[in-house]
Amino acid sequence: MQTIAIPITLLISLATFFITVGGVWFVTQKRVRDLEFKASGHDKKHERIITEMSSLKIEVNAEINNLKTEVNAEISSLKAEVSGLKAEVNTEISGLKTEINGVKVEIARLQGSIMTLNEKFDLFIQGRLIPATPLTQVP
Repeated sequence: MQTIAIPITLLISLATFFITVGGVWFVTQKRVRDLEFKASGHDKKHERIITEMSSLKIEVNAEINNLKTEVNAEISSLKAEVSGLKAEVNTEISGLKTEINGVKVEIARLQGSIMTLNEKFDLFIQGRLIPATPLTQVP
């Protein structure tokens, strides 16, 4: 009877081994499927986030381009305005230069008159110039 006991023990050990291995394999496969399902969910979530980020990038780029267009238009407008103001200032400066030149001519004429009057006054003081007699009116 001893010869039969060893193979039965061996059979029981083998059966236990295969049951354990099968159970571990079954649990492992379930765990792997769960992990694959979670990974698939994460992949979908990442794809959604990437899609949203791409959409946001497109929107931001469009807004930046709109702002660039607006700024360039404003700059062009300001340049035109500055050119107009510059022309007005140049015209005003030219007018002022003309007026200043006129005033300089008038000052030079007055200085000449003053010099002539000073010379006549000096002659008068020295007694060499007699005041003119007033003209008589014809009746």
